[in-house]
Amino acid sequence: MTTGKKLGLVALLVITTFCTAWIHAYRQSSTYFEFARAMHKQGELVIALKGMNKLEMRIDDEYFGGYQQVIETWESSVFGIRPAFYEQARVAALDILPNVSNGELLEFIDLYIQLDQRYVPEAAHELLKRSLQQGDEEQAAEMEEFMAEAFPEHAINEV
Repeated sequence: MTTGKKLGLVALLVITTFCTAWIHAYRQSSTYFEFARAMHKQGELVIALKGMNKLEMRIDDEYFGGYQQVIETWESSVFGIRPAFYEQARVAALDILPNVSNGELLEFIDLYIQLDQRYVPEAAHELLKRSLQQGDEEQAAEMEEFMAEAFPEHAINEV
């Protein structure tokens, strides 16, 4: 076999592997996106953002992610080939925290500070902003302290 044929076979193998992986990621993230949209429509905003709570699942349960998992699947795409629902998930994720109640934000922070910290600083910032708007100085001070200790890199310049 000539060198050209060997290189061609290697290239074909690489392209086939890439396409197979891309299709698998597309199918799984598409399922997660549809699940997240359904949860969003039902008002289950935290589940829409973060997906199912893995701590509450049984071994035989199928996991469904939320907008976060869709975003994480495609945000570091090497060749930038992303499905349209990736951008829709990014936009929808930004809409979640401002529409969650103060109590849900506190629960969100409490749970996800230990599991997966993505969106926790944003939730704390949202709660801080609301606390200042509502004149709840105690809650605002607690959130400022939390942000300073847990996420000092997220400076709170504008609230």
